[in-house]
Amino acid sequence: MASQEDRRNAPRSPIQDTLFIESVSSSQISMVEPARANAINASSTGLQVELDFAVLEDAEIALWINGDSGERTLISGIVRWIQSTERESYLVGIELDDASGPAITSWLEGIH
Repeated sequence: MASQEDRRNAPRSPIQDTLFIESVSSSQISMVEPARANAINASSTGLQVELDFAVLEDAEIALWINGDSGERTLISGIVRWIQSTERESYLVGIELDDASGPAITSWLEGIH
């Protein structure tokens, strides 16, 4: 089985930012309560976040990113993997959908 690093389509940039979750949904559960995600790293095709709660692989997730001028942009994707941490949180790998590519690329350029 290929490692997560081997499966990446674009290099990731380390970041530290708080994202706000709009929704998480799968065939088994749906969540629309306000929640936060701590961004760990991101690329034009995906991101890794840390959550205080578990999500299911293949769940759809929508998150708000904050631009330099304060505007918020909604991005979305599919949860591809989840890993528990020693801090009782979860690292989550998200593959972004194609429509989120321009927004995340612009966001990354603004924070680096």
